[in-house]
Amino acid sequence: MYYIHNMSKKKSWGFDMKNLDRSARPQDDFFQFANGGWLKKNPIPHDESRWNTFSVLRKKNTLAIRSILESAKKQKPRTGSNLQKIRDYYISGMNVARRNQEGIKSLRPYLETVETIKTKGGVVRLAGMLQLNGIGSLWRSGTDQDMKNKNVVRLYLEQGGLGLPDRDYYLKTDKRSGEIRKKYLAYIEKLHKLVFKKYEKGFANKVMKIETGLAKASMTRVELRDLEKQYNKTTFNGLLKKYPAIDWNAYFSEIHAKKNGTIIVSQPLFLKKTDKMLRDISLDDWKCYFRWKITNAYPQYLGESTDKAHFDFYGKALSGIKKMKPQWERTAIEVDSMIGEALGAEYVKKYFPETAKKEINILVNNLVAVYRERIKALDWMSAETKKKAVAKLNAIKRKLGYPDKWKNYRKLKISSDSYILNQINSYKFEFARDIKKIGKKPDKKEWGMTPPTVNAYNNYLFNEIVFPAGIMQPPFFHPDADDAVNYGGIGAVIGHELTHGFDDKGSTFDKNGEMKNWWHKADRKLFMKKAQGLVEQYDKFEALHGIYVNGKLTLGENIADLGGLVLAYYAYRKATHGEKKTIIDGFTPEQRFFLGAAQAECGIAREASLKLQIATDPHSPSKARVNLAFCNMAKFYEAFGVKKGDKMWRPEKDRVVIW
Repeated sequence: MYYIHNMSKKKSWGFDMKNLDRSARPQDDFFQFANGGWLKKNPIPHDESRWNTFSVLRKKNTLAIRSILESAKKQKPRTGSNLQKIRDYYISGMNVARRNQEGIKSLRPYLETVETIKTKGGVVRLAGMLQLNGIGSLWRSGTDQDMKNKNVVRLYLEQGGLGLPDRDYYLKTDKRSGEIRKKYLAYIEKLHKLVFKKYEKGFANKVMKIETGLAKASMTRVELRDLEKQYNKTTFNGLLKKYPAIDWNAYFSEIHAKKNGTIIVSQPLFLKKTDKMLRDISLDDWKCYFRWKITNAYPQYLGESTDKAHFDFYGKALSGIKKMKPQWERTAIEVDSMIGEALGAEYVKKYFPETAKKEINILVNNLVAVYRERIKALDWMSAETKKKAVAKLNAIKRKLGYPDKWKNYRKLKISSDSYILNQINSYKFEFARDIKKIGKKPDKKEWGMTPPTVNAYNNYLFNEIVFPAGIMQPPFFHPDADDAVNYGGIGAVIGHELTHGFDDKGSTFDKNGEMKNWWHKADRKLFMKKAQGLVEQYDKFEALHGIYVNGKLTLGENIADLGGLVLAYYAYRKATHGEKKTIIDGFTPEQRFFLGAAQAECGIAREASLKLQIATDPHSPSKARVNLAFCNMAKFYEAFGVKKGDKMWRPEKDRVVIW
């Protein structure tokens, strides 16, 4: 076992006392107590839908990226080098005048192809061609490791084709959903006029009719959490038989996919409905739909007027954002999104200290050791299941900071001329890479996030946890901060990702990353009973007047939040065992741990953004992530003297303890 060194003599303990709201009792509303001062001083910026710990750090990282890109602008790097690619991508994004001049020039070939369609087979061929070029329509195609075979990559076919954030936006009958649909229709009409300089009567209604049909066939967000129901193996011949109206030969030809081997259909009913729609809907209506998908895929790249129309709907109407981010920021985010490892290599050279990687590795060791001990001590799990759970935990791999092997962008063409073509070329490059993986062994060294990303993830299929360089900095982790705050911050994040491997979805995968039941039947039943306790707690959390968190949708994240806090707390106690308990600014080490954890989840959202989050996001609102998780931890009650009658108090029988 390794431990981080004693931090009691360091300059800052990592929590700003001005962030406290002393008018709130920690026993009644810990989120407000720990973060109220910060929330009061930090209103949501006009170009953000929410403002939280992650947002602040992302803004800082984006400024770092800007510095790299602005420096690259002044250089003359070798043609074909990564530096040339990130430089020219950035230059093209900043050239708004050129975009205004070019307008839809780059999209004309796609729009002209729409007009040449003579058959329903042509519709499917077009869908394939557009998928290859980053324009989503009908269903999505992508590759990933076979969920039940760790040794091979498969092609997955998934529901798609919508312009609104979720199926429920088309189907719910409440007032707000109706208003959003009206605004969406108005946006379709406006963008169509801006692009084509005229409006085709009935165009928006035709688009809405097709998208509503696709929405009716789509799984709900909660249903999408059931991975077993989305594992439906078939073959190319199986597709031909099950969905005969879909010209699969044309589609596979366009996306350059192999026709041999297993194909996984995630939502068979969706493809069945699409098959019927292809037979029933007229060719003219399909042409309207595809003209819309093409123009709505790239309005930000066609000029300022279409960019603004897109923002007015997706930014203002859906998320409540008051103004667009500056062009440099949006372009920097795009470069990171599309060629993030080319940019990431420069980022880690300039901004990521290797010492942070070593410190985080120690924290991971400590949390894994505690998790192992806790699994062995569980009173609700049989010895047989414990043995397999520990085996899975021991097999978890970790990726810290940045990839060991950088992605090769040699074949990607990027120039300073056209922003939209750089985006299309980057997407085509990635899609081609993915399609070539079909039938091969998965590359376990690949990353799913870029180094500057302020986030982390657990990949069930690789049985790994991944922490990019971007999150390994304050306020989540600071080598000069108090141990308690670091464990409450990055420690809880690490524990969160570890616990994802054992949440209601992650726990259906074994140590090899294959979806196999390794649980004793009685143990699984007890686990799901405990998980149901969290569902019921979060279902009762009122995020806005009359709007409640969906406990089933957020279950995986809520299990990970609670498990991560528990693991981080006991890892902290073990790492500092035997040390003198130092009081800092009036807070004990245990209290500072919870302050650090609350600080990591500090944040506020606009009303529209919060409504969107409740409808579509598996993460609970910030306040729920703090208060509801803490209410289930006995150590929190001890640290702050929570008693019956306090709002944070929950009867012991109602507290959920899983891991």
